[in-house]
Amino acid sequence: MGGLCQNETMELHEGIKTLTSNLDISCQSAKELSKSIENVQKEATDVAVQRNIDRRRELRENEVRKELFLKRVLMQWEHEERVRREEAQIRADFLRKYGKRWAEVEALKAKLEKQEKEFQNQFNKDLNKARTAQFWCFAIAGVIAYFLVWGYK
Repeated sequence: MGGLCQNETMELHEGIKTLTSNLDISCQSAKELSKSIENVQKEATDVAVQRNIDRRRELRENEVRKELFLKRVLMQWEHEERVRREEAQIRADFLRKYGKRWAEVEALKAKLEKQEKEFQNQFNKDLNKARTAQFWCFAIAGVIAYFLVWGYK
């Protein structure tokens, strides 16, 4: 009877070692899966950001990037003030030359503003797509990790 008990103890010991090994492998797999998902999420966000940078680069090629923040703000204010003055001068000259057709210029200005808004909307759509992909990656990774760690019950 002593030999039978010893065999059962050995089998139990082997079973525990196998279970522990399987749990270690499952945990390692879950960590690797998490790392892979993080990389996919980073890539999705990077794509949305890059698309936005490309769109804005076309419109603002000459923007100064290395100025201090306050200096850039002051320069921008001065620029906008000059634009306002020039717009007023251009409008006055235009009205003298062409009469009441200023509405056409305003329509063109509205069109360009609409284009800028569309660029922003496209960026937001790209970002939302990336976030949706991230959500689904998390959800699927959670399910996979659950089954890897705890298995089917």
